This record gives sequence, structure tokens and C-alpha cells, in this order.
Amino acid sequence: MPLSNPIGGGAGTGDILQTASAVLAADSTTTSVTYVDLLTVNITTYGGSSLEVYASFSTSNSVDAAGTGQDFLQITLDGTSLQQAGAEQWPVSETGAIFYETGIVSEGAHTVKLQWRTSTGGTLRCSASSLTRPEHASLMVIETAR
Repeated sequence: MPLSNPIGGGAGTGDILQTASAVLAADSTTTSVTYVDLLTVNITTYGGSSLEVYASFSTSNSVDAAGTGQDFLQITLDGTSLQQAGAEQWPVSETGAIFYETGIVSEGAHTVKLQWRTSTGGTLRCSASSLTRPEHASLMVIETAR
């Protein structure tokens, strides 16, 4: 969902062409040891532009008895990993952010995802932001002129 109206052609270098974002709306869990989707943003670019991708998250993990639970998150563009983050889950929570600026992207439809996985032995969870559970996940994509 665009946050601002696209301005299209004629923009100067570095000008924002459009933005799109996603915010976790419902509680989510995974026990997957391979990356699975948490949030998705679809954006149709003008071409000759770049994308700035911002992800913010706070997750928790039911750490296994040995206390070795780990969280891993990554952002992808059209199925290709761009940047990853990870942390030991001790005591049981992680808050972090990922930023990545692409090179020039082609004109057309693109898919940006925030994906997550856990190590063996735990359930990774992210709740929709609330006063009782301050977890969250958000993903913002900004197309800029180049």
C-alpha cells in the first residue's frame, strides 16, 4: 500500500518516487529452520531507480533447554537475499533492524520480503504490536530516482 503518491518521471537524483510498507497485523509463529515469509511488500518501479529497504522487528523465542535458541531474519528482493540479521535468544527476546539500498532496479513489478527462521529447539514468535506484548515487525520500501 503506497504511503505517498508516486511522482513518476522527471524526478531529480535522490528524489522519492514512491513508498510502500507492511506491518504485522496478526500474531505469528514459526518453528522452521529454513526461511519463511513474515511480511511482503509488492512494488512496481519506474526503472532506472533504486530501492531503499528498511525492516524493523522485535521477536521472542521459546528457547530450548540448553538455552541455544537463535533467531535469523533477512530481507529479499525477488527471491534473492539482500541482508541478514541474527541473534542468540538469551534470555528470550531480540529487537533489531535491517537496512539495504539496492543498485539500479529494472522497471516493473518487484517483491520485497522480510523472512525469518529459528535454530532447532525453539518456537520463534512475533506478536502484532500491543501494550501487553511490545513485539512488532515492519517493512518499508522507498523507490528513489537515480
